[in-house]
Amino acid sequence: MTACSSHPPRRSRRRAGADDGSLAPAVPVLALVLLLLAGLVVDASRQLSARARAIAYAEEAARAGAAAVELDAPDLRLLPEQEVAERVNAYCREAAASGGPVLVGGDCFRGTSSEGDPLGRRIVVQAHVEVVVPATLLGIVGVRELRAAGDGRARPFEGTDGQDAA
Repeated sequence: MTACSSHPPRRSRRRAGADDGSLAPAVPVLALVLLLLAGLVVDASRQLSARARAIAYAEEAARAGAAAVELDAPDLRLLPEQEVAERVNAYCREAAASGGPVLVGGDCFRGTSSEGDPLGRRIVVQAHVEVVVPATLLGIVGVRELRAAGDGRARPFEGTDGQDAA
């Protein structure tokens, strides 16, 4: 007999199927993370769109108030501030009733100022509008609505120039 020691052969292979299903717990977590990222992208774009709408509504409301000029006055001046406020708020109520994004409240008149008028008259009308739109994918984590706000300013112009007459 030879003096060879016989050791059992070493198994270098792992048992087949030992790692089956090890990725399964990570799949729902990754799916949720991807869904939340998609929600952030989609709802962030909706938020930016709502902000643009709020600014547009505020500018139009301010223009509605700036159209309230005293026609019989020798110089450019607005009607009393109460009448300007009524025109601005009426525009906001009509816009809210039109079926678009929901405008918060009907009172969007913020006042008049002389800022921006070269002659220092209080003819600059200021409006503030807040808009609420429903959230889409962020509803998964409890965010039901997105709010955005915008400010608008307008003033009437007096006279015409060569471009207006053409």
